[in-house]
Amino acid sequence: MGEPELEAEETTTRPGRGLAIASLAIGAAGLTLAVATWAAWLIVRPEIVSAWVFSWVTQAFVLVLGALWFALLPISVLALVFGVCAGARTQPGLARIGASLAVVTALLALSGAAVFATTSWRHVGPPVAYFSTGTSGPR
Repeated sequence: MGEPELEAEETTTRPGRGLAIASLAIGAAGLTLAVATWAAWLIVRPEIVSAWVFSWVTQAFVLVLGALWFALLPISVLALVFGVCAGARTQPGLARIGASLAVVTALLALSGAAVFATTSWRHVGPPVAYFSTGTSGPR
């Protein structure tokens, strides 16, 4: 009864700091994954283009790289939302860094997804699936 009541501000934690740290962590992890995916694409893709027949392992690897770019899009949006929410509250420094990393990640992921979606996929698959469109043959 004689104890003073704690004010609401003292008992709650500041969510802005946690959001800023989460934005920074997610943005940095997303950026690292985006750069690593681009590096793997640039190392593997020129070899794939020059090859006539692709192995199923190579095809699976390329599909996984494409899926990573598409998976990075919501990750970057999440980091951006956390950074914007934290910047509006109490941690403008960390939040700006996290939001900036999220924007760079989104740009890398969008460009990677566009490259993956527009890459020529002819001669992919078993040789049985190749159909000739030439005019030679029985009439």
